[in-house]
Amino acid sequence: MKIALVCKNYAVERGGMERYTVLLGRELLRAGHEVHIFANTWQPETGIITHHVPIIRFSSPFKNYSFAYFADRELSNMQLDVIHGMERILYQDIYRVSVGISPVQLIQRYPNRLIRWAKSIGSRRIVLKYLEHKIFVGNGCKLVMTNSKMVKQQVIDHYNVDPDKIIVIYNGVNTLQFNIQAKEKYRESVRKKYGIDNNQSVIIFVAHDFKLKRLQTILNAMTLLEKKYILMVVGNGKKKNYLKWAIENGLSEQVLFLGPKKNMEKYYAAADIFVLPTLYDAFANVCLEAMACGLPVITTKSNGFAEVIREGENGFILESQNSAKLAGKINNLESKAERSRIAKNAATRALDFSMEKHITQVLKLYERVCNK
Repeated sequence: MKIALVCKNYAVERGGMERYTVLLGRELLRAGHEVHIFANTWQPETGIITHHVPIIRFSSPFKNYSFAYFADRELSNMQLDVIHGMERILYQDIYRVSVGISPVQLIQRYPNRLIRWAKSIGSRRIVLKYLEHKIFVGNGCKLVMTNSKMVKQQVIDHYNVDPDKIIVIYNGVNTLQFNIQAKEKYRESVRKKYGIDNNQSVIIFVAHDFKLKRLQTILNAMTLLEKKYILMVVGNGKKKNYLKWAIENGLSEQVLFLGPKKNMEKYYAAADIFVLPTLYDAFANVCLEAMACGLPVITTKSNGFAEVIREGENGFILESQNSAKLAGKINNLESKAERSRIAKNAATRALDFSMEKHITQVLKLYERVCNK
């Protein structure tokens, strides 16, 4: 098949959506398909054909609409079997709801109704609402792909989309890269690099948007944990205020800001617990990567990944971004024996989400589109 993947930034070092698109492109190429990437920026990929989509960078509304407009123009010039969009564009055969939908984002980010209303009439949200309406209501796609049942229900609730048109396909993880054997390979060397004792318990947090993923919730929890843990913060979020807070609250030696990293399996291997108290995530793939590496995962019910967790067996689910309750969940893992039990369960559970299984499901979806 001749397949188009549409993503503003096709690069593994960006967010979860971008990493997913890169991995999907590689797997489709390996399966023998002709893969075309339509993006504004991209990393070189042998065998993958790239097409530049211009963006007007004047403001966020201009960026979103101009990408949608120019992507549509570029795509219309080609004969393609499947257009698989990761972004809100004017038309695609399959729209993957990678980052959730705008109405839910507003509710999660702005609990105050007056502030939420003010944000909803801003130019950025008006453009996003227009694009989503075109996709879900105006026949801007043939099928909708979500990575969690949570997001599927949200699309139905807010846009009244036929449930049969929405297919849930959980994310896949490369189990050759992310696996429990990574601890044997990398744990000691990474800990030595950052001066972490082998017996020290380590929590890892991975995100590019520290505010949305609620780094502050973890920092608050750290003050309740009696200096039992080291926190590794990985990602290119704005750290200045968080670093200042950590210093002022006596956590300067416990919190390590490592910046963005490639080869994330090395850093999961160095840790003992993965925590992501996110305000909202359609399905945080970093949780799946961490689980595959044998880490107990603690996240919130507003993360679609929570559907993968079996409470107390392979991780824990927070009802809200409550620091005291988070500290309690972390303390449940203080025993190395209990941590080891859950780690094994986590790694076993992750095997159900191999990239091979994921690609098989995606290709069936492509065949369904072609048959239409």
